[in-house]
Amino acid sequence: MSYKKTASADRDALFGGVPAATEGGRDKKKTTNRTARPSSSTTETARPKPTAVPTNQGYRPQRGTAGGTGKKSQPSLSAETQAQKRAEAEDYKAKANKCMQRSFFGKPDPVAASTFFKRAADCYQILQETRLEQLYRVESAECNRIVQAWASCASDYTRAAELMLELIDTTDNGTDASQKRRDASKFHKQAAGAWTEMGEKSKAAASQVQAAIALNFGEESTVLSKQALQGMEEAIEAHVPDVLNPYGRYRQTGVSAFLDPENADETVEQASAETLQLASSHMVTRSYAHEPLNQLVAVLVNAGEYASALYAAGAVTAILEKDGISTLSLSRAYAVETVLTLALGDPVMAEQSFLSRHVQSTPYLASRECKLAEDLFRAVKTRDLDALEEARAVTGSNRAALANLDPAVRELVPLLRLTGVARKNVASNAIPVASTSANSRRGGKNEPDRLQKNEIPEATTEPATLQELSKMKTGYEKEVAEGAHLDGNALANELDDLDFGALDSDHEDDGDGLGGVGDDSDLEDDDDVDLR
Repeated sequence: MSYKKTASADRDALFGGVPAATEGGRDKKKTTNRTARPSSSTTETARPKPTAVPTNQGYRPQRGTAGGTGKKSQPSLSAETQAQKRAEAEDYKAKANKCMQRSFFGKPDPVAASTFFKRAADCYQILQETRLEQLYRVESAECNRIVQAWASCASDYTRAAELMLELIDTTDNGTDASQKRRDASKFHKQAAGAWTEMGEKSKAAASQVQAAIALNFGEESTVLSKQALQGMEEAIEAHVPDVLNPYGRYRQTGVSAFLDPENADETVEQASAETLQLASSHMVTRSYAHEPLNQLVAVLVNAGEYASALYAAGAVTAILEKDGISTLSLSRAYAVETVLTLALGDPVMAEQSFLSRHVQSTPYLASRECKLAEDLFRAVKTRDLDALEEARAVTGSNRAALANLDPAVRELVPLLRLTGVARKNVASNAIPVASTSANSRRGGKNEPDRLQKNEIPEATTEPATLQELSKMKTGYEKEVAEGAHLDGNALANELDDLDFGALDSDHEDDGDGLGGVGDDSDLEDDDDVDLR
């Protein structure tokens, strides 16, 4: 028997082919694919030729959402299906509550209860009942916490936090939305605690990042609250301790948890060997652990917190330097450090970090980001506006390096100034920073008003009248009102009350001592001296 016949016979025996007849091996041949195949003429007439169907349909944005983003649209269910799912959810809730009851012959069973709570939450997810799903996700997480099923507990808390953020109405900025943000942040922190119990430092730190971001979810204002900023910096230290962060001194809230409180001389820059060893064991070294920190850098840059953003960028480079294999990501992280340092108005620190740390990496020397960083800090240090505009021009030689940066950092580059901290221009009076080389050479470098080109926009409206100016507020009205009750003669009265006993003529003069200063005769003698 040939190989094909043997394979066909084995396949028919295993998967139930055509049953063999009583005649023996002759009828058994009919079970093979050769005899079962139709003739070519029958195939051409009865069955059409198959057409090639492309497997890759490309990217298609979701319909019904702006720009293809937003909540995924689910198919609507019939009334019968909805009633069936609601009945299943109620049944699972009753079973879960029964499992958690204590009786004379039994005790609560959190394992079974968590399963039933999760099934009820799944039913409400199908019904698109976000509030009820979130409620029973939390119940399932609490049951998993009792039995120390930390992985399931963390996943349930994370899902509950996501559902709580979905419940926030973006048009409502009242106390209800603020409470939902705090609840979502609390769920993420509980998930971080569960991951910590498992020893998953990377996942715990990522949950802390999400807990800090949740406090400003849906806010129209870009200003971060103190609680949100503190949570973000704690999440940064959860990834990289401050003693291992090259920019740990830029932390704005709190102190490092790794510093010895009993040692007053120990600082972030001068840590002991025991502290460094302890910090090294708590540093997150898992792959892609720097991505949540890059998300924090973007949030902090958009909020204008450049010092905290540099603190987060230092943690990113510390993680990438630790693995020793990152090249492109490390080069971009170095460029982000340079841009943020220049945004703080410190080109000297940018140059020092570039020479002492960045160029020590051989792949960075041959990267496009290295040229961009060097052009930027040299232009700012030498106060050369033409060189700065050429370095950050979108059509210049650094366009590829600029395109590789994060969008938030890329938008920060045009805001860099020769002096001072980077500031956002007013939208109505914004002046494009980048200019062509012909325009830059036309004006030359000797124009005194070009340094203030981006700071003093041209007036586009008519000057206000004297009456309008008198009605305008300067912003100092509150300070003037607070100081209205102050006594203007307080300083003069205080000087009059001072006792200059050394000038009293009643003191006895023992010679050339201090008493001679208060002697009127000595003062008159001093007037007779010719100082010429």
